[in-house]
Amino acid sequence: MIRKYWQWALSLLFAASVTVFWAVPYACALSFQEQYQLFLFDSDYLWQRLSVPGGLSDYIAEFLTQFNYVNVAGACILGVLFLLLQRLTWHVTKQLRPEADGQWYVLSFLPAIVLWAYMGDEHVMLSFAVSLLAALVFMWWYAALNADRISERLIFLLAVLPAFYWLFGASVWCVVLFAFVTDVACRRKRAWLPAAAVVWMIAAAELSALFLPYPLYRLFGGLDYYRYPAFVPVMQWVVMLFFAVIPVLTSRLPQTRHRTAVVSSEIIVMAVVAVAGVKAGFKTVDYDMIEYDYLVRTHQWDRVLEKAQKQQPSTPLEVACVNLSLGMRGELLDHMFEYYQNGGEGLFPTFNRDPLSPLPTSELFYELGMINDAERYAFEAQEAIPNFRKSGRLMKRIVQCEMINGNYGVARKYLDVLARSLFYGAWAQQQLDLIAGGDKAVATDSEYAQKRKLRIKHTDFLFSDREMDQMLGMLFVDGKKYDNRMAYEYLIAYELLQRDLPRFMEYYPLGRYVSYDHIPYAVQQMLTGNWLQKHGTLRGMPFSVDQQNAWSTAQFLSTYSRNHNDPSLSVPPLSYNVWHYMLLQSGTAKKAGKAQAGIY
Repeated sequence: MIRKYWQWALSLLFAASVTVFWAVPYACALSFQEQYQLFLFDSDYLWQRLSVPGGLSDYIAEFLTQFNYVNVAGACILGVLFLLLQRLTWHVTKQLRPEADGQWYVLSFLPAIVLWAYMGDEHVMLSFAVSLLAALVFMWWYAALNADRISERLIFLLAVLPAFYWLFGASVWCVVLFAFVTDVACRRKRAWLPAAAVVWMIAAAELSALFLPYPLYRLFGGLDYYRYPAFVPVMQWVVMLFFAVIPVLTSRLPQTRHRTAVVSSEIIVMAVVAVAGVKAGFKTVDYDMIEYDYLVRTHQWDRVLEKAQKQQPSTPLEVACVNLSLGMRGELLDHMFEYYQNGGEGLFPTFNRDPLSPLPTSELFYELGMINDAERYAFEAQEAIPNFRKSGRLMKRIVQCEMINGNYGVARKYLDVLARSLFYGAWAQQQLDLIAGGDKAVATDSEYAQKRKLRIKHTDFLFSDREMDQMLGMLFVDGKKYDNRMAYEYLIAYELLQRDLPRFMEYYPLGRYVSYDHIPYAVQQMLTGNWLQKHGTLRGMPFSVDQQNAWSTAQFLSTYSRNHNDPSLSVPPLSYNVWHYMLLQSGTAKKAGKAQAGIY
């Protein structure tokens, strides 16, 4: 039984591996792809896609990518797609050599594995994989044509290929190369036929350049295979080469008597190639920020902290995601110094006009109640999408901000678009119903009501990142009766990370307006350290400080005064003390100000 169906068993195992890969460790990659497009169910959207070469593959790919909204569904679609790519590669091989018994079946996995590794570049679009699937179908069709009837092949190359180019784009070169190799390298006759096809397709691309506003290199390399239109990656051509050549090479390999040994060796080698290739393609450094953004988008605050505990964040955006998670749990001032901090940038990263970095910051502003800035960051992120697509996630955030601000006319325009999508349509209709009920109906929504309480009511402005502490102070004071604890924690955290101790001493008493059951640990440590500098002892300290915090701070300062380079200062529990950041982290002790003077 196993010997009879081993090929299908191997293919299904491959498809399951692909599915699990994207459903579990790289679900964030599915979310990343989904959030930078918005598939719409209307005829104008379809004709817009079909009006350029490769439009049908792009349309199909965007239809499939929208299911990434549900991670398991998106992963299953990719599993099926890779299964079809592998099986079609083998069918093309079998068409070239019908007597093949499966001895070299495992080689049919190689093109799909190379594609899998290439898709580790997060900007590779699914339309490329869809177009390769179409190319395999046309390659199988060409291999099935009667080799002795030149008219059939001539019609295919001169009539079918241009149609393929318009529908599926630059993967036509995969079909052209396959035709060239099979007719010239294998049959060694009628060399003029595939050569004519090459000339004909070059002429077709040149002709389309006369009517389309795209540079020639993009028409040759594909319009929608890669998110950044400025260049065509070399790996794209490598992948197409594998799909075009592997079936031909496999069909030419000799059959041997040691079939079982050959197949077993192939499986082992191919498994090693797959693991090494995919691991190299999906670099951890490239996906750390994508995963942080995904966890923030889905409000998985505990998982953000778990990830940070396994590997300390290093970039301002990663640190900002960790601090946001602590803030949402109400633990920012208790536990922030248990994680790497890099100044005010770790709370409010500098704005960069790219599609990813503004997203976590927009989420932060939204949760704080800085609604205008949340909308600005979301809008700028959408406008920065390199291939000029729209984003369901970002349009939803823009709508929420407009609804909170009472700009229902603007919100309705975005909602009319979202209503034509699959996964945002029901939500959009709910918001339209709220708008139809007037401002009182909108105010009944718990989320909008809360955010309206937290935001600054009487002044409509964008916040200045150069005076963020003042902005946070205004936000907290304006909404303090609603206990905007997060605004207070960010205000105090900002002063600590900026090492502005005079302002910290000025602002920390505002905590009496927040419903704390204890003084936050970082505040306790700062107050204890200041007291020790002035009095040299913990006796008589008027603050309600936890004994463990007081002891830890005293031990840190005592150890530091004896030896600035003592190793115990940089390991827990002493490294979790706020004074470790103030005096040791990033080598910026000079910036700590007057409070440090008595310690040296």
